[in-house]
Amino acid sequence: MSNVEANEKKEKVRLFETVLSSPGMSEKCKLQLTLSRHHILLLSRLIEVGILEGESKLDDEIISGFIFGESLEEFRSMHEEIFRKANLKDFYERLKML
Repeated sequence: MSNVEANEKKEKVRLFETVLSSPGMSEKCKLQLTLSRHHILLLSRLIEVGILEGESKLDDEIISGFIFGESLEEFRSMHEEIFRKANLKDFYERLKML
């Protein structure tokens, strides 16, 4: 990686950090989503593999730098709620065993 690319990445991380720390960013927002079970399974797997499984598979300096502590717990909670509302928890666990 060149020096220019490294500096650009640092700037992106710094900008994202500034946005995340700006006033109001910690406020809770209620979202209403209507997703097919197909997309619920895919989204849940993305959350699980990309964030919740110990070592993140996402190679992104912004995500890897900010997904910890409270954010990680919120994603874990969201992951569980998605399955609960879609009534897919047992199905998904069995699917993963294959």
